[in-house]
Amino acid sequence: MSFSSQIKDELLNITDIKPCCSLAEMYGLMLFAKTFSKREMYLNTENEAVADKYRQVAERLSLDSVEMTKSQSGKCKVVVNSEKQRQKILEAFGFTGNERSRRINWANIANECCLSAFLRGAFLACGTINDPEKNYHIEFNVPYSLHSDLLRVFGEADMSAKEIKRNNSYILYFKDSEEILDLLTYMGANDSVLEYTGVKIIKEIRNNVNRKMNFENANFDRIFEASMRQVDAIEKLKKLGRFSRLNPQLKEIAQLRLDNPDMSLKQIGEQLKPPLSRSGVNHRMQTLLNMADEL
Repeated sequence: MSFSSQIKDELLNITDIKPCCSLAEMYGLMLFAKTFSKREMYLNTENEAVADKYRQVAERLSLDSVEMTKSQSGKCKVVVNSEKQRQKILEAFGFTGNERSRRINWANIANECCLSAFLRGAFLACGTINDPEKNYHIEFNVPYSLHSDLLRVFGEADMSAKEIKRNNSYILYFKDSEEILDLLTYMGANDSVLEYTGVKIIKEIRNNVNRKMNFENANFDRIFEASMRQVDAIEKLKKLGRFSRLNPQLKEIAQLRLDNPDMSLKQIGEQLKPPLSRSGVNHRMQTLLNMADEL
């Protein structure tokens, strides 16, 4: 089962709902289905439980049976075939059926508590969420006539969705993990919020470990490259007879580098007597490099 289906199943099992919120949830589900008009009304979905919920709501509001089919690929389609049924459903939400475009009837979201139920219904109809193991993303695929209204609903809930146009629809989406958690909590998917948070924490720990390892590997590479340059310079000084003429301090540090090519400057400084700071070791190494360059 996909993470998106898991969340929808949890939302479908929320039963302790006030009458006003129940109406708002049904409205969100019907309004954001594939079509919602006097001429045509149906839902396409791969989630059979959502399709069954849509069928039950349509039958309850139209007082008649509604057709539900399932293709061989597993996609479900629920169609309200009768114009009389479609008219009853529209009237249940305060429409005449003669509206030129779909817009939200705010009378169906009468109270502040109804916003979460309305968004829950909308997500069941047109929402998807990615598995947090892969990436953080939740979206609502809505028609042009509804996208500004849905943005307003998010705004009323103190959430700010981003939008992008895709074909003849608008995609309203969130990519920030904290915003997604806020939205899931707001819609009532509490169990999924706990799972999402757990995955997020594990990913952050894993990413921090990877960043630290990458930093340490890069640091080791820098140390190794610098060490090889220093060894090459010292070998050059030896080959040209300049090594024996180095002062005792430079000769000691040069020999330590030849004997310990894997040591950091700090470690070399700790081997000296008396010990020398990293910057001090670096200064002497730079002197050796300059001498070799001059030759």
